[in-house]
Amino acid sequence: MINLGQAVAIGLDQMSLAALIIALGMLVDNAIVMAESIMVQMAAGRRPVEAAVGSARELRVPLLISSLTTAAAFLPISLAQSTTGEYTAPLFKVITIALLSSWLLALTMTPLLCVLFLRVRPVAAGERFTGRFYRVYRGLLIHCLRRPALTLAGIVGVFLLAMQGFRIIPNIFFPPSDKAIFFIAAELRAGTGEASEGVTNWATFAGNGGPRFYLGHNPSLPDPQYAFSLLNATSRGAITDELIPRIAAFCRERFPELDVKLNPLQLGPPVSAPVQVRLSGRDPDRLFDLVDAVKAELRSIPGATTITDDWGMRSKKLVVAVDQPRARRAGVTSQDVAVSLQTALSGFETTQYREGETSIPVTLRSTLASRTDVTKLDSLNVYAQATGAAVPLLQVADASVVWEPSTILRRGRLKTVTVSSELAPGVVASDVVARLRPWLDAEQAGWPPGYRYELGGEAETSGRANQSIAEQLPVAGLIILLLLIAQFNSIRRTAIILLTIPLGLIGVVAGLLLAQSYVGFMTLLGIIALAGIIINNAIVLIDRIRIEIDDNGLDPPRAVVEAAPGRFRPILLTTATTVAGLLPLWFGGGPMWEPMAIAIIFGLLGATVLTLGVVPILYSLFFRVRFDGFRY
Repeated sequence: MINLGQAVAIGLDQMSLAALIIALGMLVDNAIVMAESIMVQMAAGRRPVEAAVGSARELRVPLLISSLTTAAAFLPISLAQSTTGEYTAPLFKVITIALLSSWLLALTMTPLLCVLFLRVRPVAAGERFTGRFYRVYRGLLIHCLRRPALTLAGIVGVFLLAMQGFRIIPNIFFPPSDKAIFFIAAELRAGTGEASEGVTNWATFAGNGGPRFYLGHNPSLPDPQYAFSLLNATSRGAITDELIPRIAAFCRERFPELDVKLNPLQLGPPVSAPVQVRLSGRDPDRLFDLVDAVKAELRSIPGATTITDDWGMRSKKLVVAVDQPRARRAGVTSQDVAVSLQTALSGFETTQYREGETSIPVTLRSTLASRTDVTKLDSLNVYAQATGAAVPLLQVADASVVWEPSTILRRGRLKTVTVSSELAPGVVASDVVARLRPWLDAEQAGWPPGYRYELGGEAETSGRANQSIAEQLPVAGLIILLLLIAQFNSIRRTAIILLTIPLGLIGVVAGLLLAQSYVGFMTLLGIIALAGIIINNAIVLIDRIRIEIDDNGLDPPRAVVEAAPGRFRPILLTTATTVAGLLPLWFGGGPMWEPMAIAIIFGLLGATVLTLGVVPILYSLFFRVRFDGFRY
């Protein structure tokens, strides 16, 4: 028997568990709105069963639309064509299933339980919403409705001021993990030989990067010069404050030729280095002049450490240049020279010896002393396969030892060197890139034609991740727009709801600044999710204004003033439950989930307060409802 998680390809992992926590506060929203509507109708004198059936009939479509719009806000996460989108895809699936299940239960179980357990005393129409809190709110609302332009101007001013706050909030794609684990990746210069492990009591992989034990680890290809160690520590603070600096200093002093990277575990998709610059061109010598200049500039930027490139240090290579006129006179071809050199230096397989089912190659090559002594190379005999004669190598070719790049890598058919830099504790990649990019742009203007640079690392990964989400936002926006138009059959009501979405950014900025958090990919997901929740509250309020006018026969000014207090309690309760459900992610979700929870919590708190005033004001402006002579 296949369960629902298997049918929709959802595993029990960090993302799906976090999605359940996010959905926890939203699950009761539909039930709260339904229960509150039943209570209001019972207070108006209707019988429990009549109130339950009437509320279910009245709210079935608005609650379904609000659930679908909230789920649609998470849709770009699932549709994003990137590794980051794949990493966060379970959020949409889990939350959608949870919200639709909540809607179904709100239409069935909630009315049944209300009929069984709710006992509400009938209240006259003039006595409802007469408490002190409601009187204060109604007075402020009427005051704002009489001055709509001034009120909206003040809110727009606060919004523009909040947008300036994004400039002073740190930008981090994915933060380091808070687990007390870090790794050491060490690589010797090409041609140095195999490195000894030198590590005990920790997991060490010599010659490879080990298994992919978590998503953020991208194992390197097998290489005899590479070693990877995974170390456990007593605390997260001990890693950055004591262990990493001590091991880095030890490696610099004892093994200056060692390229060593020491990093805590990283959350999110794998990024080989936080700061990377790819330099492309045709001439290796000219290319490395640019590489040296970029390295020098990176060293001048505070916080940039362990600056390396992926071509590595130059190594000694034996170059044999065949003199073709001399070779032709001697009856020797380039292939003859190559076969003779392979036989003498590397070995030439002449036959195979079989022992049972095992084949053992028989290799012919020179003695060790002849292979390692370059001075004897000139006297090496080159066998001419066509004539059977043998001539000294010196007669047909010139041999020399030169320093050449140990590795040549290409990207887009151009030779490309990637300069990488690690970061000191407390430094973010965006700060280093912000200082490096203007210098690169100015320098590129003087480079020869055909030479260019590209930024890699976090700048590229975060850009691709954000772009993959942005590309799918129109799809979600179109779905939300169609749902709202289908619900209200009105462009103006739909526009009112959509205009309330930016209000959440005011609370987001304030929350990130107060909590001293950062802006990252998960913060972006929190803002996207926040949009769906804000729409939910606006739908409930707009629909209540429609009910007061169409069903209860109130004139528009009276309907607006009555609808706002009528939906005040359910909106505040749904906000409170959503905030309470996100508190575990804020205080216990770790550095990855903290900014997302903060963005939703503070954004929703700010948007809820503003929505209760802005939606009635926008309604009065869009539908030309006047409050100059209105008296409650």
